[in-house]
Amino acid sequence: MIKKVQENKDVVYICEICDLSYEDKEWAKKCENWCRKNDSCNLKITSHSLESES
Repeated sequence: MIKKVQENKDVVYICEICDLSYEDKEWAKKCENWCRKNDSCNLKITSHSLESES
């Protein structure tokens, strides 16, 4: 289950498996589903994470 975190005025959704964070809840769900099923990360999904923007 993804975590919903309030950061200042923004809401961030976090994959509980790999701890990557997303602005969009749907990408966080996709990430968590992938991580759970494959025990790995998917580059197309993680490219939407906030960490990839840094």
